[in-house]
Amino acid sequence: MKHTLKIGLDSAAPFPMHSDYNSDLFEGFEVDLIKELSALLDLELHYEVSLWADILEKLYKGELDMICSAVTMTTSRQMILEFSKPYLAFQLCAVIKKGNILTDIKSFQGKKIGIRTATEAEKYVMAQFPGNVTVHAETNNELYQKLLAGRIDVLIDDSPIAGGFLKKHPSLHIGMFMPETESNYAIAMKKGDVELKNEINAKLELLMANGTYQTIHDKWFKQIQLVI
Repeated sequence: MKHTLKIGLDSAAPFPMHSDYNSDLFEGFEVDLIKELSALLDLELHYEVSLWADILEKLYKGELDMICSAVTMTTSRQMILEFSKPYLAFQLCAVIKKGNILTDIKSFQGKKIGIRTATEAEKYVMAQFPGNVTVHAETNNELYQKLLAGRIDVLIDDSPIAGGFLKKHPSLHIGMFMPETESNYAIAMKKGDVELKNEINAKLELLMANGTYQTIHDKWFKQIQLVI
């Protein structure tokens, strides 16, 4: 009998990392990647959907085995969780309406900035733009709808997720990539779950060596700029 892994997913699906698990079509870069990993490890997958504000705490408490849902690998998170090798490099970016221009950090003066709650983008904005009015949203879709409706001037988001929304909303574009925000996504696991981490890392290396990873990457990010 195969061992089952409980995998946490963000309920506000960060497409193209993954779509809504409860939709007619559950797909995305991380869906393809974890499917290949589970086949190599001979594991069954059980997905559990949670609000992003709760998902890391659930993993920390042991209610999940891992999270594969656009988890940014940070120094603070590495202190309380185990992380696989990084599987996607990205950068924070500023999304604005077409026709508007951003040239540098000074361009944000006086602008109302939108961010998702409990994200690294939120931490960045609160630290870098303490004088700006900020609008916080629980979901990705809510955040982009605020920009489309003119309720915010700009939003800050991870470049892969921004790329997915720009395909749906051609009236928006990336105004600039935020300096010194280069980051990586990785699979997060419970602290001390080193055996699972080592197994995941070994199979990730195999997928990267045999070309499977590149095929999946090209499928989802061929037309999306992730970093500058």
